[in-house]
Amino acid sequence: MKRKIMALALTASMVLTLTACGGGGAAPGTTAAPAAAATEAKEETKAQEEDKEKAAETEATAETGASYTINVASTFAPEGPVHQVMEEFKTNVETASGGRIQVIIHPSGALGGAREVSEGVHAGTIEMGALGCEDFEYYAPEYSILEAPYLFRDMDHFKNFLNTHGDQIFSEVQEKSGIITSAWFYRGARMITANKEIVEPADLKGLKFRLPSIPVRVSVFEAFGASPTIVDFSELYMALKTGTVDAQENPPETIYSYKYYEAQKYLILSSHIFTLARYITSESWFNSLTAEDQALISQAWTAAQEKVTEEYPDPDETYVEKCRQEGMEIVTPNNEAFIELAAPVVQKYNDENWKPGLLDLVNSVE
Repeated sequence: MKRKIMALALTASMVLTLTACGGGGAAPGTTAAPAAAATEAKEETKAQEEDKEKAAETEATAETGASYTINVASTFAPEGPVHQVMEEFKTNVETASGGRIQVIIHPSGALGGAREVSEGVHAGTIEMGALGCEDFEYYAPEYSILEAPYLFRDMDHFKNFLNTHGDQIFSEVQEKSGIITSAWFYRGARMITANKEIVEPADLKGLKFRLPSIPVRVSVFEAFGASPTIVDFSELYMALKTGTVDAQENPPETIYSYKYYEAQKYLILSSHIFTLARYITSESWFNSLTAEDQALISQAWTAAQEKVTEEYPDPDETYVEKCRQEGMEIVTPNNEAFIELAAPVVQKYNDENWKPGLLDLVNSVE
């Protein structure tokens, strides 16, 4: 009997001990369930927060406009500082837009020459382009004074004129053409190449001289005694190689980039026209963009122009030397003799063709 009582007491004691060990908590095997539920709740909350952040990012992207591509139709070679400005612009736009806006550059006239690029940008079928001032002749010939030989004294005179009056001229041309000048870069002075030394105007007599279809330039070279021959830029290299033309004129950067030194022996430092590369934008296309994208694109051009200009303040200095290294002989002509013959032709165009006061404006700039 005593043994039964002791057994019952031991059993009761064990039950009490097990109950005490439970500490008022769940039974063994059930304690993990609340902890797992709490973890899952935290993870769900975190996922919801991430979803909200992604939605906010998507909404912000939508507010700035849809993704799209900008085509830049360039008449310039895919090397050198003129092209580098476009590459910088591409990087700036794609970085600032987070890749939402893509830029494709079509160099070397891949989408056409100056006329085709101008017409495409004018019509809005091409978003942007890079060329000289050829479109002035097509849409606003009264502003084609920048194509006149021996108009500016030197590079500084040219740059000062554009820095002072360029925006106003570009704006007035835009009213007629629907083409925005988004940025410009000093491309260099146009210089003559030939297979004979050109020192005096008489040395040009009878030479088949390639020129673009720009009336004032043609008239001045006729006054020099040359025989102007209109050849499309895309055909110029072969025209020089085959002897279709005897001579031509372009900035040293172009002469080097397009390897005219393979067909021409002499580089004549005439510096008869100081030139710029203009980065142009279709006004109709640009006006279809949001204000935010317009600002982004404009800032991208400005930053690109400033960066490359700082690296190449005078491209002629670089590329004349490159042409020399390729075997061209450098000739310094009697520019005073050329200026004397060009002056009356330029004055005639000023009196009959250009907007009144433009020549006086050029001469007023230091």
